[in-house]
Amino acid sequence: MPPWIPNAISVLRVLLVPVWLALAFRAREVAQGGGDIDRVPLLAVFITLGLSDLVDGFIARRFHLESNLGATLDAVADKLAQVSTVTFLVFLGTPGFASLPLWLWLVLLLRDGALAVGFLLVYRRHREVHVAHRWHGKASSLVLFLVITLGIANVQETAILVGSFASLALIVPSTVSYVKEGLRQLAAGDPAPRP
Repeated sequence: MPPWIPNAISVLRVLLVPVWLALAFRAREVAQGGGDIDRVPLLAVFITLGLSDLVDGFIARRFHLESNLGATLDAVADKLAQVSTVTFLVFLGTPGFASLPLWLWLVLLLRDGALAVGFLLVYRRHREVHVAHRWHGKASSLVLFLVITLGIANVQETAILVGSFASLALIVPSTVSYVKEGLRQLAAGDPAPRP
């Protein structure tokens, strides 16, 4: 198995985000004009985003192709897909889609902002960041994936609210754990020499 395959899948996932957004904006135009939305392409692209996340991780572990770069690309692809789709569904989803709660979007922004700042601080000090995926991070991504899928499918608002609270219950402790790990890396050892 070529070692670049998992990273190529992560790059493909990043490229699928604007494809999903283009389809979503087109569907919104149709809904605004009173037409029926064809949700199949939207769900197909989004499910491909989710399944390819599982595939690249499986390939990396199965063939011992894990790398810090791969873990970082995977995390970037996850966050980009999550924030883009949630932002669309919160602010532009109606008509045509179920709207997600504004507080869920704010939680994602705070989480990703904290992780980005932590990444930059650790990188500035040590010139490298060890990115590791933990079960709670994957669990929170899975629940959020299901909530977004419900929003795309335009299901009942109650189910989305329950799913959003379940997602929150995983995102908060997961973020705390990653922040603690970042602080540990920040405090560890001597800083890398300045170039």
